[in-house]
Amino acid sequence: MNDPDTVRTLDDAKVPEKAIQGTPWYTVLSNQYYMEAFAYIGAFVEEREKLIEDGYADEVDADGNMTEANIKRRVEQSDMVFLLMNLAVVPDEVIKQTEF
Repeated sequence: MNDPDTVRTLDDAKVPEKAIQGTPWYTVLSNQYYMEAFAYIGAFVEEREKLIEDGYADEVDADGNMTEANIKRRVEQSDMVFLLMNLAVVPDEVIKQTEF
């Protein structure tokens, strides 16, 4: 069933001392140090709009709750950090064909 060459290669493989495990890629913003350095607050954080400061005054409704437009503007700031970090690794020829 299994290719003998592949089995032999896997048997001979050594585990590196500092292996990245659990994911086949490294996301810079999964590191707390870089999350803070880039002022990134992930979508997994509940009510993250309350933690994001964008320099604009809060827009609130009659009940004192942040308006949907205000929430969207706030989270866009943090989401833009994630987007720009990922754009950095996209080849230039692909970016040149993209409309923003």
